[in-house]
Order: sequence, then C-alpha cells, then structure tokens
Amino acid sequence: MFAAMKEIVTPEDMENAVFTDEKQKREENIREITDKLAEAFADKEEWLAVLGEAVYQYQKKTVRKMILKDHKRPDGRAINQIRPLAAEVDLIPRVHGSAMFTRGQTQICDVVTLAPLSEVQKIDGLDANITTKRYIHQYNFPAYSVGETKVSRGPGRREIGHGALAEKALVAVLPSEEEFPYAIRAVSETFESNGSTSMASTCASCMSLMAAGVPIKKMVAGISCGLVTGDSDDDFVLLTDIQGLEDFFGDMDFKVTGTTDGITAIQMDIKIHGLTRPIIEEAITRTREARMHILEDVMKPVISEPRKHLSPYAPKIKQISIDPQKIGDVVGKQGKVINKIIEETGVKIDITDDGSVSVCGTDETM
Repeated sequence: MFAAMKEIVTPEDMENAVFTDEKQKREENIREITDKLAEAFADKEEWLAVLGEAVYQYQKKTVRKMILKDHKRPDGRAINQIRPLAAEVDLIPRVHGSAMFTRGQTQICDVVTLAPLSEVQKIDGLDANITTKRYIHQYNFPAYSVGETKVSRGPGRREIGHGALAEKALVAVLPSEEEFPYAIRAVSETFESNGSTSMASTCASCMSLMAAGVPIKKMVAGISCGLVTGDSDDDFVLLTDIQGLEDFFGDMDFKVTGTTDGITAIQMDIKIHGLTRPIIEEAITRTREARMHILEDVMKPVISEPRKHLSPYAPKIKQISIDPQKIGDVVGKQGKVINKIIEETGVKIDITDDGSVSVCGTDETM
C-alpha cells in the first residue's frame, strides 16, 4: 500500500504538504492528499479502511526523516529557534490582574482574582483530613482554540494536568500568607493552540500575578524541548519550542519552567524506552537559554516587577493580632459584636484560633 501511495503522492509532494508554518494550511494539504488517494484506491476497500492511519504514518516518516537527516523543521525554523513571541498586560481592565502571552499560533489569556484567605479551596482527603489550597491555577482548553466545534464539558485529565503544571511552576515564588494574606486564583484561557499551551500559561500567569500586585519573588517562564531519535544513542536531534506536529511525531515533550536562578517545575512525556545523559543535559541547557530569552527580552519589557498597589477592584485586607483570650470579646455573645462591625462598615472579618484577625473590604480608607 505504501508503495502504491508513493507513486501517487511522492515523498517530495508529502514534504511540500507538511512543511508550512500555517497549521490550517497543513491540515488542508493533508485533506487534499487523503482525498486524492481515496479516489485512486476507490476499488480497494481494505486499503480505504486504513487510509487515514496510512497517511498519518506517511506524514510521520516524512517529518522525522527531514528533522533527523536535514535538521529541517515543518515551519522552517532552526532547531534551537523559538516561534515569534508577544506579551501584554492589563488587557481586561475590570479584573484584578490580566495578561496575554503569545508564542506562534499558541495564545493564552490569564486572569488573576484575589480574595480573603477564608476563601481558600478546601480539599477532602481519603483519610477524612481536610487540606486547603491558597493558590489555585485553572486551565481551560475550548474546542475553538484548535479550530473545532464540540460540546463544552468539564475539564479532562489533560486540562487538569496542564493547570497543575503551571500551578506548580509558580508556587515556589509566591509570597507567604504573612507577606500577602490573600487567596489567589489564576485562570488560563486558551485562545489558540499549536503546542506548549501549558508553558504559555506559565508565562501569562506570571505576568498576570505581577499585574495584580502579587509580590512574587522572581519572574517565571516556561519552554518545551522536543526530540527525534535515530537508530543509535548518539543519533538524535533536540528541538527548542516544539509545535503540535513535532509533539505528535516526535519522541519527547520535555517542559521546563523556572526563573533566572533555577528550575521550578519539570514535566516530561516520552514515547521511547529512556533517555541518555547527553540528551538530558542538552535539553536542560536548551530550555535554560530559551527561558532567559523569554524572561529578559519578552516579559520584562512589558512588566518587570509586581505592581506596588492592588487593583482598585481587588479586596483590601488588613491583618492584626490579638490575644487569643480576647477572641470571645471581639465576637460577642451570639456574634453580636462582630456582626455589628460588619453591618456598619461592610467589611468581612475572619478570626483564627491563634488570634490572627483579617479585615477585608473594598475601600481601603475605611
């Protein structure tokens, strides 16, 4: 079947169809090739039954051969070249913090919301213990981001995993509750996707947090590194900033997030049995070089440090400590004292058992 396919669609034809920097154009080219082969094989039912898989394998062989032998990538980039980058903040004026990060045909808009610590996420454990999460990162991947239409459902494993990775990437640089007594929620909306949306989410979330006035310790960026291997351990090519096609047909998706000082999170998907030390060392080096470029040349010119003041729409929180023995006096009989304060001022008051009192309101002067 492959021999017959190559007579109709030559390797050069397949290369010309696949090697374009426009995802939609590539998909259109593959549809045309599939239709051409389907017409040629109209009288071969057993071939038509597996035609889609055969075309996929033909693409895969073509892409892997060109990358491995000629160091040629589908969109024409060098093997260590990042797609065009863009960043901006404050694109949504009413929210507490917002940012957009674009890498090629991958675009993420992130929105940060601040709330009192009483609104942390409560998580039930298997052993009946309840834990809490103060920083929550959620990742949404609607069908339109990849040019599809389908029913919108709750997040699947992929969405939860991407959100967890971007969340872990930033936990290391968040201020303590004493420094910043807020619950923090970041939501990444995927506007367009062609690979590495979790790394774009990390960059967008970092900028959005700073735009919201969250005093993070360091800026964090993320980048992915791909791999195509040959027949021997030393026959391999690493690709900086892989797009969707290189992820599908490649052997590895190695995602690294970090600051200028070090790594905060790593996630690796591999389709081969293992990695050699030279592959790992070069991948770490490549991702660091790319991370420095993103941080210094793309993100910092847009926002270089956390805002000194919160958004006027964000809640304002003041913390004081009182003698734990006096908590009853503050609350009053049946809550009369604390409820009267809340009624007169419109603030929200949270008191913990150690005497920490958080007063939250929308008007700081009150």
